[in-house]
Amino acid sequence: MTKSTDTLNTELHRLRMHLNLLEKDATHPLDFTVEHSHTAPALVLREGQALRSAHSELRLDYEMLRQVLIEALRTEIAAREEKLLGSNGGNRPIEHLQFGDQTEA
Repeated sequence: MTKSTDTLNTELHRLRMHLNLLEKDATHPLDFTVEHSHTAPALVLREGQALRSAHSELRLDYEMLRQVLIEALRTEIAAREEKLLGSNGGNRPIEHLQFGDQTEA
């Protein structure tokens, strides 16, 4: 499904706001839900807390997950910006506008 420019702009704005919040406040809680699950409660991870595997002693602490989330947000922002490139005022580089066979017969 192709998303509209308005939808992409809204998503981009939300991603940027979330990233800004995490970058400004190093103690902001991380909120998670389990996708496609109707019974799993939301999980809120705060500074000083960690997730521990039920099968091993593996721990994912707050700071590690915060950094993962920040990098994921940056990646998603870059992807949305790429999709929106050229949609505002025709600012797409000429290399992206060329198509077909450009040779003369």
